[in-house]
Amino acid sequence: MNRFVGIGDLVADVYYDKSLRLIGADGGVTVFNLLCNLQSMGFNTFAFGVCGDDFLGKLSIKSLDDCGVKNDIYIDKNIKTKAYQIRRRIVDDRYAYKSIKYCPYCKESCWYEGSYIKEKDILAKIKKDDILIFDNLNEKNQYIIDNTTNKKLLDLGLFDEFEGLNKNDIIKKLQGNFEIINLNERVEKFFLAKLNLKDDIELFKTIKAQLIIITRGKRGNDFILDGKKYSFPIKQVVNEVDDSGAGDAFFSTIIKNWTNNSFIITEDNLEPWFNDTLPFVRKVLRRVGSRTLIKKMYKVKKKDICPCWQAKSLVILCNLQV
Repeated sequence: MNRFVGIGDLVADVYYDKSLRLIGADGGVTVFNLLCNLQSMGFNTFAFGVCGDDFLGKLSIKSLDDCGVKNDIYIDKNIKTKAYQIRRRIVDDRYAYKSIKYCPYCKESCWYEGSYIKEKDILAKIKKDDILIFDNLNEKNQYIIDNTTNKKLLDLGLFDEFEGLNKNDIIKKLQGNFEIINLNERVEKFFLAKLNLKDDIELFKTIKAQLIIITRGKRGNDFILDGKKYSFPIKQVVNEVDDSGAGDAFFSTIIKNWTNNSFIITEDNLEPWFNDTLPFVRKVLRRVGSRTLIKKMYKVKKKDICPCWQAKSLVILCNLQV
């Protein structure tokens, strides 16, 4: 069985309610959420990454362990583990979430740009039949991409790393390197403007992936295959509790079907694959956190999240569900 390998810097998700009381924390970030989902579907998964020598790093590794994802995580004593601090509020009688990259009280940030993975060490451990998953194309990820011939998948939700690059450099990073690329609308619009392309068909012909998917939230998804565009609307929208894991649930289901179909994609596959994503996505939307359909979010104490929180904290019930 092929091994799905995710590569990147570990990130923790820390949840608060509207009064900034802790709800809980878990491992996060797209590439590792995809692995957790794929492992729950019965696939062989492995995570290569890095985190700080701190509580949130240990929590993020434990989350991978508890989801059954084997891992080789380098613990760097010179960094702090990245974390999204996510505050839940009620807006128009619905839950809304705001993510920040610093402590909501002291404003200290553990966030850093770039990556601290040991790319050459990881490269030496990649097997020839591994399927590599990325959620960004930073310099170290790109080194691994450029030095492997493995099948590769890309789930791109941000375009910041491309803003300072010219058209040719962006195309070089993307062209012919990935079997499937999943983009959201923000990244799609950025690429169309930056690469001076008129539509998604031109984007497909420029990037030369097997399949490009554009996620459009509640409006559904567009699939671009063999130079043609296929649109699938979502006919029944659910009232979500938290949408942070919906995109990961969607893409992991597409990956499942692609793999089970011997990596072949035809026009006839697209609608059944899209329909197969809907039950999983709906279940994820009804929970707080990206992985809580697989495992409970962890109870945490305030002092473990940031040194500025000295109080012996009360822990709040996690794994909320509607």
